[in-house]
Amino acid sequence: MEKNESTKESNTFFEQEFKLLSDAQSFLDNSGNGGDPKDKLKTLVDSYESLLKQSSKIMKIGDSTQHRLLKTQEELTNSNIMLEAAYMDLKLVTEVGRIITSSLEPKVIIQSVYQNTKSMVPMDVLAFGIYDEEKKEIKYKFCVIDGRYTPAPSVDSLEADNPSSYCIKHGHELISQDVEKDFPQYLDEIRKHFGENTKSALYFPLKVEERFIGVLTVHSYSKNAFQPNQLNILRTLANYVAIGVDNADAYRTLSKRNKELKDSLEKIEELNKNIEEERQKSENLLLNILPRSIADRLKGGEGVIADYFPSSTVLFADIVGFSKLTTKIKTPTRLVEILNRIFTEFDVIADKYKLEKIKTIGDCYMLAGGIPVITEDHADKAAQAALDMIRRLDELKPELEFEFNVRIGLHTGEVVAGVIGKNKFVYDLWGDSVNTASRMESHGSTGRIHVSEAVYLSLKDKYSFEDRSIIEVKGKGPMHTYFLLGKK
Repeated sequence: MEKNESTKESNTFFEQEFKLLSDAQSFLDNSGNGGDPKDKLKTLVDSYESLLKQSSKIMKIGDSTQHRLLKTQEELTNSNIMLEAAYMDLKLVTEVGRIITSSLEPKVIIQSVYQNTKSMVPMDVLAFGIYDEEKKEIKYKFCVIDGRYTPAPSVDSLEADNPSSYCIKHGHELISQDVEKDFPQYLDEIRKHFGENTKSALYFPLKVEERFIGVLTVHSYSKNAFQPNQLNILRTLANYVAIGVDNADAYRTLSKRNKELKDSLEKIEELNKNIEEERQKSENLLLNILPRSIADRLKGGEGVIADYFPSSTVLFADIVGFSKLTTKIKTPTRLVEILNRIFTEFDVIADKYKLEKIKTIGDCYMLAGGIPVITEDHADKAAQAALDMIRRLDELKPELEFEFNVRIGLHTGEVVAGVIGKNKFVYDLWGDSVNTASRMESHGSTGRIHVSEAVYLSLKDKYSFEDRSIIEVKGKGPMHTYFLLGKK
């Protein structure tokens, strides 16, 4: 407003000056005309005097305005310097905050705070205390004193009266620019932890989402050491430290849990491996007793399994004169070893032709074809297996030290196959065909394959037979039977 008035007066001054010059010129031009020249001259002098006063006033206003402008400019310059300094401090604090929050070691955090802020804040001691909720204490494990990292395992009990308990109980900072004057009751406790030289002390409670993390404390050996802007810097850093230490603690907890989880997983994997090995052993043992399809059905919950097969070929192979040979073999162990050697070879032959071993009864071996999976060529495979058994037993005689012979019987017919009972499961066959095959073996001859007419009719086009004609079979009566000689 004053500037506008000055401008208005200036404009008026120039108008008056121009008018005065015009009047003077008119006076000079009309000096010979009528009228008193003195009066006219006096009028001009008065006007000029008034004009000079206005000029002086305008000059004073201009000087005042210029002074204010210079003062304003100086204030703006100082403000810019302060803003620039504040910006640099903020930038540095932000960078320190990034370093703190990205670190996962409290020791590194406390050293980073000291190294990066000692130029902004006068600090002779910087320490961080961890809050232990269970023990109700603050444990100062991380400390920098006179620029050196110094592990400081001192403890402030939260149940006693000290600066740390003050921060935690009241939930706000403790600031003292003169500890001896402000908090004489804490002086001994402070010096016990951090030395005799502390004059100013700051304690900041560290919180994350209303959870106490610990206490950050800064000490100076001078009184009145901390300015308001420095306190604000330290408050900001305290927030960063709280986040950084909380992250570090969470990382340690997570690492510990991950290690525990890894150890548990390794134990579980080992247990699973052992369980799988035992399961496989059990599975293999079960499959040595039962066909896979039957085992699966039992595991699926079926209680009694009984399947009807309209056509199956049953084979019985008996070691001839085995009872007499047992008297010549020195030990029972050797006897079992020989029998196991023979029957193991028979197992290999049964697997070769996809036949199902049913059981061994003493020195008798029983298998069947066409069960539990139905096949059309079961008689052919059973015949090939019988021929292989006789051949393989002949090959084993030198190894076995004694001469063993076998008598084999075959019959083709309907059977019922399945598993009954609760204990010691066994896959077994029932029906007249089983009895007939057994009779073919018992009525046969040493080293030969005795078959029923049903087998002969099934295989006569592929195999050679010796007709034995009709014989009396125990429990069956007259039957037309044959000896299987081999393939045509």
